[in-house]
Amino acid sequence: MKRGGAPELENLPAILDVRKHCLTSGMRLPTLGLMTKHFLLLLLVLASCIAACSNRQESVAQPPREPRAQPNPPPAPEVPPVERLPDDEQGVIGVVNSSGRSGAYYVPGGRRLQLLPVLVILHGSGQSWMEMVETFRTLAKERRFAIIAPDSRDHDGQLTWEVGDHPGDVTPDLTHTIECVAWMRAHASFLVDESHVLIAGYSGGGSSAPYIATNRPGFTHTAVLHGGVFPGGIGPQRIRAWFSTGEQDRLRPVELVQQAAASLSTLGFSSVTFHSYPGGHELSEPELRELIDWWLAP
Repeated sequence: MKRGGAPELENLPAILDVRKHCLTSGMRLPTLGLMTKHFLLLLLVLASCIAACSNRQESVAQPPREPRAQPNPPPAPEVPPVERLPDDEQGVIGVVNSSGRSGAYYVPGGRRLQLLPVLVILHGSGQSWMEMVETFRTLAKERRFAIIAPDSRDHDGQLTWEVGDHPGDVTPDLTHTIECVAWMRAHASFLVDESHVLIAGYSGGGSSAPYIATNRPGFTHTAVLHGGVFPGGIGPQRIRAWFSTGEQDRLRPVELVQQAAASLSTLGFSSVTFHSYPGGHELSEPELRELIDWWLAP
């Protein structure tokens, strides 16, 4: 049977056969309308069964689907741990002189496996290590070098340095300075750049710098800042030397410091540098920067 067709026409031959049989046999012939109603009723029952079965199949619970595995995201790149570098280090040197004075050191923060140049700086009369560390700290941090700043002894109320004036003279201040350097080497948390070890002295400590540097090994440069020289105490070592002063310095005028520089040249120093700067007896910024440039040059 086609959908939408008339069931009466399609089944008409069969119905006529039934009517013919009934007539010949004397049976009561059912009417065409009654047969059609029965046929439609049968179709309705059949359609209801098909619809119920279809709904039942749709209502049957489907087994839960397993979630589709998501592709694994690419692993995040490994971030190396942040290296914490040592901070700046400053402390008191663990040796004292006969006046009970010691000194101090400063080491800039950073990797300790890198070689560090070393500045040994001798303070002026009446001063201590504190002034020298404060003067050079910014440059030491910027240019990365360590500072060793010994204290002088107290000479009858005067904090100044005793300098030898004859060959082979060994003063207590020379001994204390070398002991400060040795202590720092033994306790240092860094490696010393042996090609850049400068001993410098300011004002009253100026003359001690070349005196100590030429009588003991281990120094590569020496500097006299607004100071002089006692030629009689100069030892056998010959290293590079720097002299500087202020153009208006009344305590260490230009002519006097130039004479001190010339005295080392006379003693066989082949590399002696002299500079003068605007200002008086104080250490100027350009003077300090050019000193460090000269010292740390390859």
